[in-house]
Amino acid sequence: MHIRSCTLGLVCATAISSAFGCDFCLISQGISPLQSLSGAGLRVNERYSVLGSVYQGTDEVTNPNAREEFWTTEISGFYGVSEDFLLMLNVPVRSTHGDGGVSTGAEGNVALDTARGGDDGAGDIAAFGRYTFLRHHALTSTTLVAATLGVKLPSGSTEGRDDNGGFLDAHIQLGTGSTDILMGLSASHAIDRFSLAANVLASITTEGEFGATPHQFGDSLNYDITAKYRVLPTVLNNSSMRWFISLGVNGECRGHEHEEGVLVFDSGGHVLYITPGLQAIIGKKWIFETTYQAAIFHDLNGTQLGEDYKVTGSLTYLF
Repeated sequence: MHIRSCTLGLVCATAISSAFGCDFCLISQGISPLQSLSGAGLRVNERYSVLGSVYQGTDEVTNPNAREEFWTTEISGFYGVSEDFLLMLNVPVRSTHGDGGVSTGAEGNVALDTARGGDDGAGDIAAFGRYTFLRHHALTSTTLVAATLGVKLPSGSTEGRDDNGGFLDAHIQLGTGSTDILMGLSASHAIDRFSLAANVLASITTEGEFGATPHQFGDSLNYDITAKYRVLPTVLNNSSMRWFISLGVNGECRGHEHEEGVLVFDSGGHVLYITPGLQAIIGKKWIFETTYQAAIFHDLNGTQLGEDYKVTGSLTYLF
């Protein structure tokens, strides 16, 4: 395993193709998953990501008109086998589009690949279990800590082609072609109208492919810490609607990818986001959430397109 140090002292490992914005392991569980994903239910999450800036390390440089966009619709079903153990299945439907790519030129400049194209269809399915191993309820507070273990299966296509007939780059494909292990930790602490949630999700990958080319995205680490405040009602009662605002810090760590066993220089790094959000709980059945992730820091290896922002919205129905 190839390890590099990330800003904020977090550790990350190998991963992403010649653009940083691939989100294969970004399985969305919401603003406060230990509070909202419980019992049994269905969740539909829509995520839109834009990569329109070029970085060399921490420096933004001139973009030669390259751009990438990703739409991901996640349909998730979850079922609580017991109060502490929950099973979840995540089925993504993706739409990808790349309008040129960038890399490091012979003189350290930005080289442009003019290939264009994208694909639409089902992505890689993921299944995992979550076990809550700590519950502490006091008169004024509740603390929960849980562990997650799962697998991402190579169900998405890796045969997409660009407008010139060649195979799309690995990160523009709908799937990875690899079977990956998912591991995570989640914690939440609620006091009256305030709560604090933290989540870490790691992906340990195996070799996949795009077209007939062996390729490995590598390991990754995504993390967040989010504060949430109940705006209404000011006093918890039998109100049919509760409104919350949230503010979080999210990070994505990636290392170098490998193609045909060779390390790709223009890949991997660290991106940090500020994430405001809104949550509404309607009755006892419906939960609506929306967040905006604004990228505020990039530290990317070589020359890469960096993510500008993500917009996410979800609707959860509890049985």
